[in-house]
Amino acid sequence: MSLLIYGANGYTGKLVVQQAIAKGLKPTIAGRNEESISKMAIELGLPYLVFSLDNIDEIASHLNPFSVVLHCAGPFSETARPMIEACLISQTHYLDITGEIAILEWTFQKNAEAISKNIMLMCGVGFDLVPTDCVANKLKNSMPDATHLEIAFYMKGGSISHGTMTTMANNLGNTSYERINEKLVAKPLAHKGKTVDFNIDKKFCISIPWGDLYSAYVSTKIPNITTYSAASKSTYYILKLQFILNPVLKSKWFKKIFKTYIDKNITGPTPEQNKNGRSYVYGAASNALGNRIETVLECAESYQITAIAAVHIAQKVLAGNSKSGYQTPASCYGADLILEMEGSQYLK
Repeated sequence: MSLLIYGANGYTGKLVVQQAIAKGLKPTIAGRNEESISKMAIELGLPYLVFSLDNIDEIASHLNPFSVVLHCAGPFSETARPMIEACLISQTHYLDITGEIAILEWTFQKNAEAISKNIMLMCGVGFDLVPTDCVANKLKNSMPDATHLEIAFYMKGGSISHGTMTTMANNLGNTSYERINEKLVAKPLAHKGKTVDFNIDKKFCISIPWGDLYSAYVSTKIPNITTYSAASKSTYYILKLQFILNPVLKSKWFKKIFKTYIDKNITGPTPEQNKNGRSYVYGAASNALGNRIETVLECAESYQITAIAAVHIAQKVLAGNSKSGYQTPASCYGADLILEMEGSQYLK
């Protein structure tokens, strides 16, 4: 079985390729920029392909020789759908590293077709969503009658990549969500704020539209889910003014200015930050009786764990260990999946 890594020349894509090589794989790398992809391929001694995602039949023709595609090219709001449609034609297992709710929801709608083609569709094989999905399912296993789930995360000693910032720019001014009684309910970003004990630090966190609002519901069926990220209290109070700011944040001219700033200034975490940074995921579940359980997971820095987890899951699929249809990481491989990755441990 063979692996194609698309978007290999992006910040996260490069980390994924490095991890794949370190694990003894020789993937074919691919992307849209011939100059950077060919240069990278020559430096690493890897086969490569150059193609855009404009024509689904053309994409499928490139995917035909491959059993697995690991899709790392954002923004996924533009790239995931054509790649998935092509995978359904070529009968290629699909993995990606996004946690965008709209993409998860759209991909789930392809479940029946994927089953009929005997391929797996799994979004979020990186920091989005492996650690959080595993935490959610660990809590569900410990409390099968859970009615409420909270997930929060905190990155210590890391930074942010160009691609992630670009996705944030595209989503400026958009609605946030909370899952209430099984339904995704639109809410303002940071409509909730709370202090969370991550065992090593207590951090103020704000509610955000993390992918577990969709994926954790699919994998656990817990009907009420709120997701949080560590943030400053000043950010929380500024976001309370969204009714004033959103018209500006949504405007094309502001997004253009912001993206220009990103292009000039955001490169991503340094190798030292990748190596030394850590990620923490807090989870809490409660039931109708008022019982509550908590846990805290520690794992590698968010981009590093993305590379580690993405390749780890790709290796499983390459070995024939997969399930057809739409899957989340923990629904396919269990709540202990994250513990298979070096440096991951539960602190609580």
